[in-house]
Amino acid sequence: MGVPMSKYKILSIAIVLVCIIVSSAIIIVGYEKSLELSAYQNNLYLRGNGSAPVNLLSPSSTNSLSGSSADQCWLVIPKIGVNAKINSATVNGYNTVYHYPESVEPGQNGECGLLSHRTHYSGLFRELGTLKSGDQVIIKDYTLSKKYIYKVTSNGNDIRWDYKENPISFAQSGEPRLLLVTCYPPGRKMAAYITHCKLVSTTSLK
Repeated sequence: MGVPMSKYKILSIAIVLVCIIVSSAIIIVGYEKSLELSAYQNNLYLRGNGSAPVNLLSPSSTNSLSGSSADQCWLVIPKIGVNAKINSATVNGYNTVYHYPESVEPGQNGECGLLSHRTHYSGLFRELGTLKSGDQVIIKDYTLSKKYIYKVTSNGNDIRWDYKENPISFAQSGEPRLLLVTCYPPGRKMAAYITHCKLVSTTSLK
């Protein structure tokens, strides 16, 4: 009888271990869901108080302001292989870049803000950090049949660790500029990484 009892004990221990593993997995999933809910609530607040790369991984992170002329534009960054449509409806579109509706339209005086992911939803800005001063960034406007050519003026010097307390704002005047925004470090949301560009020429698409 000693051997069978030993087998039962081993089986019991195995069952307990499985229960512990399953329970741990449930707790972890529940914790992640609570973080997503908290992030979504913060995102709702930010919509009315400013913009920051928060909750970019949440499919519900959308902005009700849409219909911008930027929706008919494409962003092209030759050095890092980006060729993507611009939209002002969601930060989570595949192969699309988000235009901050509170920023100016491409080519206009002031700051135009574009945001994309590094590691999710196509990860269009995964190589953003490799851009150097002088590298070309192009926006093609198919509504106005214009091509706006920007050049990088600064990259890696503007990392905003306090973006949650001080949301990104965009100048509405001055020379035409472009801000490319993503999260930092890659795959995390500890800071806002901003690449600065200035408009150097405008040509016709035709």
